[in-house]
Amino acid sequence: MGRDGAQVRVLVVGGSGKVGRMVVPVLARHHELRLLDLVPPAEPGHGGFVEGSALDADVVREAAEGQDALIYLAMGRQTDWGTTPDWAKSHFDVNVTGVHLTLRAAAEAGVRQAVYTSSGSVFSEYLAQDHTADPVPDADDVYGLTKRLGEQVCAAAARRHGMSVTALRLVAPVPDDEWPTYDGPHRAGATAASDVARAYLGALERPRPGFHAYIVAGDVERRWIDWSHTERDLGWRPTSRPPQ
Repeated sequence: MGRDGAQVRVLVVGGSGKVGRMVVPVLARHHELRLLDLVPPAEPGHGGFVEGSALDADVVREAAEGQDALIYLAMGRQTDWGTTPDWAKSHFDVNVTGVHLTLRAAAEAGVRQAVYTSSGSVFSEYLAQDHTADPVPDADDVYGLTKRLGEQVCAAAARRHGMSVTALRLVAPVPDDEWPTYDGPHRAGATAASDVARAYLGALERPRPGFHAYIVAGDVERRWIDWSHTERDLGWRPTSRPPQ
């Protein structure tokens, strides 16, 4: 439920993608969703669907009419990771240009709250950061760079349009059934899908004026990543634990 106890009408851009498939079912139990994507969602029944691209401002503006908030989940190309010019272009398109066009179109439609899907990869070494001290993103690889540029676009939109924009710096979102045995490169902070979804709920339900960024990591004991500022402002903490 929203801050005032009512459902929030949310346009979810990129709702059919990897993270969308993890969080949309949970969000749909709390808020009224309208999904915008190039492809329909794998599971119907999560509210209205609009076929279109984050790069098409006219489509976004029309889809944003009547909505209270926006969640930006659009993702760049997930194949050929880092190996081709088209791969790099897709990330600049989606993580920078798409964010700008979407936020501007949504603001023109009257939306004043947005949640941007960022990443712990905005830092070259996210495990070495004090995330309670508002560290400055410094990544220079294509993915991390485009994500931190996307955050700068969000900050500019917050100033220009008087929006509340929250960036969630996700660390390795993993489906709940895979999380207990996940052994990938980001296992120290890998986050179960249900915990990721609750972070979006917190961001929707506790908007703050301007732009703010928060780490979302599944390090329950805070051994490597201190997420206490996320708990302070969004009321969020990871709860998933591996089986004993």
